[in-house]
Amino acid sequence: MAPQPEALPLAGITVAVPATRRAKETAALVRRWGGEPLVAPLLQEVPVPDETRLRQATEAVIAAGPTWSVHLTGVGTRRWFERAEAWGLGPALTDCLRAAQLIPRGQKATAALAQSGLEPAWVPAGETSAEISAWLVPRLGATDTVAVQLFGEPVPGFVGELAGAGAAVIEVAPYEWALPPDPADRASAEALVTAIASGEVQAIVITSAVQATHLFAVARGLGCEAALRDRLIRSVFAAAVGEVASQGLEREGVPVDLVAAPPRMGALVRSLAEAADRVRAKAGRGSARP
Repeated sequence: MAPQPEALPLAGITVAVPATRRAKETAALVRRWGGEPLVAPLLQEVPVPDETRLRQATEAVIAAGPTWSVHLTGVGTRRWFERAEAWGLGPALTDCLRAAQLIPRGQKATAALAQSGLEPAWVPAGETSAEISAWLVPRLGATDTVAVQLFGEPVPGFVGELAGAGAAVIEVAPYEWALPPDPADRASAEALVTAIASGEVQAIVITSAVQATHLFAVARGLGCEAALRDRLIRSVFAAAVGEVASQGLEREGVPVDLVAAPPRMGALVRSLAEAADRVRAKAGRGSARP
């Protein structure tokens, strides 16, 4: 017999899901464990407004002939190749990457490379930047150049580790994250922030550092930044999909209660369900007044 809803671990717990991509999937996972998801879009992939730096980075990669090329997302890799093609640099970029050793972070980046006939030298099993760094850094030296396709935001820690090994690093940013421009999406985002700040939410799942950045940007616009931070620190259980995602909240002064291992969406929500007693305990400690 299937368990009754009230017997599921997250029953009675409202979980904030500040996501756009995979929001429906995340919400379904939360419901599967008995929770009530509160979903709102907090970020959107948009082309970089000024492509000068992207073109300069592309030309630098072609001129350098990198020994390694790291691809952190499929959408970023495809956009990079599309823009290079539009500038008449597509064949030159493909040729120089074919001579390099390619490291896609996961399946989507691998598929994007395959569309251009490029094969990876290695793919991290857990699809994380940390795995790439641990594997690649010992293989780097002063004669290496590494192209790094970014995923909407800078990754100074990751880039710094590669540079620290002596390699020259060329950062390639084909897109960036922005708050969704649609008024209805903005209203949903504001409603989500208000719900957290007013104590209506017991947990939040973070899948990108920029989600936290935008969460507080919206709160500042609403005049409830302090209330939001206080709630997240004192009574809302914060769960992050990985170390990079957790850093977004930590930069805002909010400690993260749980980091999923492995860093996957399913593991994140499952870990949250396993920590349901901790979620309820934190929500029961005195609440802040917005």
